[in-house]
Amino acid sequence: MNRIDTQKIENCDTESDIATLVNQECGINSNLDDVEVDEEERDGDGKPNGSFKKLLKYLSEKFPQRYSAGAVADAMTNVDRITKQLQASNDSSNENVPLLLIERAQAYSDLGDEAMARRDIAQAAALVKEPLYSSEDNVVAVERAFRKITVSKGPKAANSMADLGVQEIISLISKDIASKGISKDTIAAAVALEQRILANQIKLDAKQLDSLQSMFHGLCQHAETDNGELAKSLSSGINVAVSRLGVSDEQPELYQSRLISFIQQVLDTWSANADNGVFKQQACRYGAKMYTSAIHALSTYKPTLDTAILQLATDFYIDSIWLVGTLSVDEGNLSTSICQGMLRLLTDCPSHFIYSYVRKNHGEGGPGSNLVPHKRLLSLLGHPRTNASNVHSMAMLVVSQLSAAVKDPNNSAQFSNYNVADGMRTKDPLPPPALTQLREATCDLLDTWIQSNIQADRSRGILSLAALYESGSGSDLAGFLWQKKGWIEELWDQGEFDKPETQLSLLSLADACSTDPKLAAAMKKLGSGLVQALARKKGSATSIDGKLAETASVVLAKWSSLSTPAAAADQTELKESDLQADSLELANMHMQRIIDYTEDALDASKTEAVERATESLGYLCLKPELKEHVVQNTKLLQKLFSATRQCESTALRFATTMLIRNLTQYRPVLSEEQKRMQQLQRLNNRAATSENTNSRQTIGQDQAQAEKESELDGLSYVSKRCLRVCSEGAIKVLVGAVQAKDRASDSMKDAVAETMVSLATNQQLRGQLVQQGAVRALLSILTGDAPKVAKKSDEKYTPKALVQKRDKNIAFAIAKIAISVPPHLAFREPRDIVLLLLSLLAEDSETQSLLMKFEALLALTNLASADPGSSSDVRSYMASDLNGMSLIELCVLSDHQLVRRAATELICNLVYSPQVFERFVADAEKHIKEEAGEQLPSGIVELPSDDEDIQDGQTTTSDDGYRAQRLHLLVALADVDDAATRSAASGALAVLSNDPRCCRYLTLAHPRALSVLLSLLNDESDNQNVAVGIKHRAAVVCANIAGCGDKRVLDKLRENSGLVQTLSAMRDPQMPYCAAAKSAVESVTQSC
Repeated sequence: MNRIDTQKIENCDTESDIATLVNQECGINSNLDDVEVDEEERDGDGKPNGSFKKLLKYLSEKFPQRYSAGAVADAMTNVDRITKQLQASNDSSNENVPLLLIERAQAYSDLGDEAMARRDIAQAAALVKEPLYSSEDNVVAVERAFRKITVSKGPKAANSMADLGVQEIISLISKDIASKGISKDTIAAAVALEQRILANQIKLDAKQLDSLQSMFHGLCQHAETDNGELAKSLSSGINVAVSRLGVSDEQPELYQSRLISFIQQVLDTWSANADNGVFKQQACRYGAKMYTSAIHALSTYKPTLDTAILQLATDFYIDSIWLVGTLSVDEGNLSTSICQGMLRLLTDCPSHFIYSYVRKNHGEGGPGSNLVPHKRLLSLLGHPRTNASNVHSMAMLVVSQLSAAVKDPNNSAQFSNYNVADGMRTKDPLPPPALTQLREATCDLLDTWIQSNIQADRSRGILSLAALYESGSGSDLAGFLWQKKGWIEELWDQGEFDKPETQLSLLSLADACSTDPKLAAAMKKLGSGLVQALARKKGSATSIDGKLAETASVVLAKWSSLSTPAAAADQTELKESDLQADSLELANMHMQRIIDYTEDALDASKTEAVERATESLGYLCLKPELKEHVVQNTKLLQKLFSATRQCESTALRFATTMLIRNLTQYRPVLSEEQKRMQQLQRLNNRAATSENTNSRQTIGQDQAQAEKESELDGLSYVSKRCLRVCSEGAIKVLVGAVQAKDRASDSMKDAVAETMVSLATNQQLRGQLVQQGAVRALLSILTGDAPKVAKKSDEKYTPKALVQKRDKNIAFAIAKIAISVPPHLAFREPRDIVLLLLSLLAEDSETQSLLMKFEALLALTNLASADPGSSSDVRSYMASDLNGMSLIELCVLSDHQLVRRAATELICNLVYSPQVFERFVADAEKHIKEEAGEQLPSGIVELPSDDEDIQDGQTTTSDDGYRAQRLHLLVALADVDDAATRSAASGALAVLSNDPRCCRYLTLAHPRALSVLLSLLNDESDNQNVAVGIKHRAAVVCANIAGCGDKRVLDKLRENSGLVQTLSAMRDPQMPYCAAAKSAVESVTQSC
């Protein structure tokens, strides 16, 4: 409804001005019937004011029949008259007030003032609910006025329906259904009722629920379009209503009985319409979700429910809804909805579902002829995906869950002569009869179809078998087929004479079975000739020959990646080279196909072709020699990456991601034991190959081939491949894969995380990763098990080892990036990654974990190098808020030299934090034995006497207690063979020795600290710069000790003549340690 401002109307002097105003405000082609003014354009008594009269005058000329001068005058007179009557009725009990409101509403409607008309109708509808005004005449008058004035006005009618009671709306709908004349008013009423139920504004009682169900089923007996629209609204409202009748604390017994009554009525209605095909189809189309919700709600009462009604309801869904709803696969939405119902019932009441589903197929006594429900499921699996891909996916979910359910012995409890306990025995368990019978039904159906001379049936059977293996149910439900003598041979022999469409199905089966090594090896042995021939066919992406060539190439690529023993297990007659197409030829074929199809914009068929070619190339690139061949094709990488970024195909993004992963994957870091095991496995594989293929390959040849593959997957080769793919845009592809509009799958996220680790291993790429958003993308795909950023709290949080492999890869990649890139450039908030990096320190001490720890420590060291007190300073957060020092100190004690060195360097950076500083020097003086009567220097807290210490058990003597102090750890690290570790430890001591407590500990408590300092002053590391740095830090420690102001410390320092002499000899002004050494010597000399 278009509204015009009051002041603008007042400014109009002529009708021409009003016409111009209407055109400006409402549009030249607007419907002037819908022109309305604001509330301010009416006086307090509801009469139109001068502005509105001007507009009405203009409208009366444009629409003389409705807005003639006489009609306007009469309508305005009626409004005035009725308003006065209503005002007079305020002081008396006039039961005709609703009728007066309806009359005034009609007058407002005649004036075009629909807002006022709706207001009066709503007020009248509210009044008829009161006893004084609830006469039958008033209720009927309100209903008629509502239908005449409000419902016919379009979208606003549904809103005003909310002012009527449920029973009035039900009566309105019922009358039109009975008269077989569905009007827009009736549909609007149903929509209004649906909205109120959805908004939980009303709760239907048993009578109302039964009435709505009867109306729904009555509508389903006719196929008119209007009936379907009304049936959809009614079904939606009933669906919500019955779903809310599940187990509740309110009235469980009442709700349960209401549900049972509802379901029983459904069963009776369907039984009465058993021969009405139109009813079944319509009821299934619009009521499938409603029926599912009712059975689901009923299943929530299982502990107190008579299971007979639940079994009847499940039987009904399988026998009626499943079979009728999936009759036409072309109705994709309906079939999908029915499949969703099957999944829901399999979850809610698996034992009832299995008993009904399997019993319908075989009966209790053994195999029978009624295989219809399962036959329908296999038919959906065998339907071409291009027509109903969503239905196909849902059907695979159903068969996967069905396969899991029949393996559970508890779900076979209702079968006669079966004891569940027997099915759960650890030794020689009896298979559940449901599983046995479903296997027999599946194998019988598939064998009949595949052996058929009718190509459509054969193709359906092969596609169904392929779908079973894709869903992971193939071995459980159809494994017996392969055990039939000559069955697989006949499958491929007949394949040579099949139509191209059936051959495409056979290739799909070979593709799906490639995940089973033994089965794939058998398929490869018997089908290689046909598959190679099909792979050489020429054709466009949309032609059948083109599809055959693409699919055959994928199969060959997957077969080429089979491990040697699996591939050679059944190959007693032919050599391996005779059974597979040349890998290089296959790779060239796929690369050229990708280049050709990406020359122009991709359509659906080209996208699918490129996706399959990329997938095949990814499998082929598991071989090191082909990785180098593919990565050298710059044109291929450019076109593929560009097409992937521009295309919205999730499958293509995943295939490209897997290709990049295989091209850039480093060999895993193995321990010596793992290397020996790998070598033994390789020898075992070679022996198996020689035995089965009469191969004469020598151990030397085998070792040479292994060394070549190892070289091609070595650090230098992989690093170059990483640089090459990233120069063509691989990083953008990976980032886009997890940030696309379509939610990335877990497999996609895992592949991206793993690939990012490989790319981040190359130091030259770390800057590019940051620039192109890799860090943000990685943080966005952390799993729910990943640690969250700890907030400040009184309780410290100790990081724990990461559980998910993806989280470990993400943390590992970020650690590599954080080593080389300044933290303030790489991360918006460095705290976001500190917790992830600390979690890597909690990993087990395996070879790969040690590498993760080492790089995490280096990254944390870089993060801890920020200026103290700056926004990027995370020292206190890392060590105190997250309690990370315990993990870091454990790394200091590691047996691995690099891990120990990195942890020491991190501590050297962390001691600038007041919390860490205090952690090392706190209680240092407890290990010092003071002389009797000696006064401690200012600033030093006097310790209790020896007797008190011993009595309280709080201190130890200097002979053995110094080892319990953390400063001892740094002194020990300053005396190791590794120069970098000595440098870091001496640096930490140089900082800590600014505190007199540290100086007193080093001289008065630790027996070897001064000897270690002397050794550091005479450091002779091979690296001259490192040696100078160590000497400088040791000199600073000595200077701090000498200047601490404690006489006993100076005496102890003076007693070590070698230390003083060494410091005195350090007079080279060119060296950085000269000033510190001079200061130390002067302090010692002056004290004398």
